[in-house]
Amino acid sequence: MEKINPTLEKTLSYMTYGSLMILALGLVTSTTLLALSHILIIVPAIYFLTRADYKNYSKSAWALLAMTFIIIISVLVNQDIAINGYKPIFKAKYFLFGFLAIAPFSWYFKNNLNKRKISWLLYAFFIATTFATIVGIYSKYSLFNPVTLRNVSKDRNAGLFGMVMNYAHNMAYFQIIITSLVFYRKEIQKYINSYFLYIIFAINSMGLYLTYTRGAWLGFLVGIPFLFFKNNKKWFATIIVALAILGIVVYSVAGKNVIRPQSDQERLSQWQAAIMAFKERPVFGYGYLNFEQHSVEIKKRYNIGQIQFGGHAHSNVFEMLGSTGALGLIAFFFWITLWFLEMYKRTDVIAKTALPFIVVFFVSGLTQSTISLGINLFFIMAAYSITQINIRNIKN
Repeated sequence: MEKINPTLEKTLSYMTYGSLMILALGLVTSTTLLALSHILIIVPAIYFLTRADYKNYSKSAWALLAMTFIIIISVLVNQDIAINGYKPIFKAKYFLFGFLAIAPFSWYFKNNLNKRKISWLLYAFFIATTFATIVGIYSKYSLFNPVTLRNVSKDRNAGLFGMVMNYAHNMAYFQIIITSLVFYRKEIQKYINSYFLYIIFAINSMGLYLTYTRGAWLGFLVGIPFLFFKNNKKWFATIIVALAILGIVVYSVAGKNVIRPQSDQERLSQWQAAIMAFKERPVFGYGYLNFEQHSVEIKKRYNIGQIQFGGHAHSNVFEMLGSTGALGLIAFFFWITLWFLEMYKRTDVIAKTALPFIVVFFVSGLTQSTISLGINLFFIMAAYSITQINIRNIKN
């Protein structure tokens, strides 16, 4: 790569690190901060657009880009039923940023990031997220949110700003990262104190439990055995059995907090509607984010139950099927599979942490459409971009 002007290099460095820091502070706390993260990374992304080493990009990166284009096309070809016109195209930015951020993040990790800066990022991420958890737990039991200064009537931990499902699934991602770093603590002890990790793990484990969000729980529990998947298949199998038993116990103890037949029926009805949407428009579906606008009318047309309940498909698989059709779903599976295989082949701590993260993302996404919700996509795409970096390139 050509030598960068020192002034420009400093600007790019500040903007890239600023974007990473804001991601760390905002992934579980603030969508406003996260929007600023995108704004900061725009200039570095554009600068490296013609300078990136594309020949060394992973296959999953190209699969993600292909999925992004299919998402855009799905909106363009479905304007005859589009209630929001071309607006959903702008939501494709999350996936596009996941691809475009690879180059500036890789450059920054290789040339500017050091131990001190990594420590700041990790501490900021853990403290900000734990703050959101503590506020959520306090709000749940006091019925008052001390940050928003509003009374709340939630019977579940909804984090800092009261969005239970969004918070719960981001917490599942966060918890698998913390669990992985505790597991690989010897490899990252120069960046962060191990006892601090234990405290963060304990607080946020309680926070995740108190969300009473079954899909997030399931994703997290299924992700844990994948810490052993590569190097110890016996432990992998043993822990699956142990966690299955633990899951049954937790489910039983939680009782009526998680046994919600009405919610189950609503999800099933959305899945059925997504299948019918696919049958009507099998190639590109109803268009990205268009299915949720039509789910009720589809239910009425095919006499599917729970007609009063509409919205997204409550499943990444069915959301992609109904809104982007066969092409979108295939691209989605290619991206996830390639990402998983690439991380499996690597031995650095980023890849080893990413492996169970991908599992949590996929499994928890079977019952929640995180692929269409901005607050979740910020987390998923940030994680993806960072996993495209090889930690061995970081300066000591």
